[in-house]
Amino acid sequence: MLLQSLSTASCRPADNCPAVTFSCPPLPPLTEPAKDVYSLRPQDIKVVMALGDSVTAGFGMMGSQGNVVGDLQEYRGQSWSIGGDVNASTVTTFLRFYTPAIIGGSLGNHIVELCYDILCPPFQYEPQKDVFNAAQSGAMIPNLVTHEFDYLYTQLTSNPEVDMANDWKLLTVFVGANDLCLGCSGVFPSLTADDYYTHLMEVLEEVRTKIPKVFVNLVQLGNISEIYKLSQQSPHCVEVHRILPIECICAFLPGDEGDKLRSELDNLATQYNEKIVEIASYYSQKHYSDFAVVVQPFLSNAQAANFTIDFLSTLDCFHPSLCGHQHTAKSLWNNMLTPMAKKKDYFDYTEPIICPTNTTLLYTY
Repeated sequence: MLLQSLSTASCRPADNCPAVTFSCPPLPPLTEPAKDVYSLRPQDIKVVMALGDSVTAGFGMMGSQGNVVGDLQEYRGQSWSIGGDVNASTVTTFLRFYTPAIIGGSLGNHIVELCYDILCPPFQYEPQKDVFNAAQSGAMIPNLVTHEFDYLYTQLTSNPEVDMANDWKLLTVFVGANDLCLGCSGVFPSLTADDYYTHLMEVLEEVRTKIPKVFVNLVQLGNISEIYKLSQQSPHCVEVHRILPIECICAFLPGDEGDKLRSELDNLATQYNEKIVEIASYYSQKHYSDFAVVVQPFLSNAQAANFTIDFLSTLDCFHPSLCGHQHTAKSLWNNMLTPMAKKKDYFDYTEPIICPTNTTLLYTY
């Protein structure tokens, strides 16, 4: 009955969201592969990978379905950074336009895979659908080291189509919201920025030392307060957060107390983002020829005023909708193809997709 009442306003993402289509011209074949990570072009990428939480798992993007099984779905084939469905608008499908045989994109949908701190049951992955999308709903940054990387590495090294030594690989890492919200429980403190740094460095070192030829997207966090502001545009979302504020309880409390808690979450997100910059700077100074870590900041200064309510799933008004995933994919793609000094640190629905030329790089500077 509760699920039915929450789905009366809308069962699926709104149809008036501007769709993202990739309409760039084809490029001539590369005359030679990239000699190092600093000369890497989109067409050089042969393998895609992802680590993260429910956003990268694609949880709830199709909105409320009115039943438990339907509502607890992850739509991995449409996930912003790594979805590989034929009809998807994701970074992976943009890359596939230039490299049709690209490997690693996740496919289709299935019931949620849950991993939350120590609550991380084994044998949940569905490799035929998850492929190289190791993200799990509820994951916090320690889970990337203790759980997700193990799955990714096993799948990568056991796939005969992957040339580990020679294929250039793109890894997108986006994690931290569950770490921020842990403090909302009233039982555990939120993960400190120093701990965030330590765990993120640990998993990146696993990647660097075990997987050759990797370009890493480190996607910075947005402010949870902006999700709250956006959700206030919809009576449906206000009601959802009143009844089921389960993703991040203190993020959706009303009044002065809620404002105080959201400010604390935003301050901690800023600290996490500063650590992401520190980590990227550390690797930049190492000058590894086959490994780079690049900050992608398009969410770090995102403002609710630049979104429409269609960005949020009608299921929980917290996770991105299908529309949200498509525009997040476009923003990440544009960040990747833009030098650091010119990367946007805000979200822009209206920006066109950047079309690469044969000299466009995946910028490391």
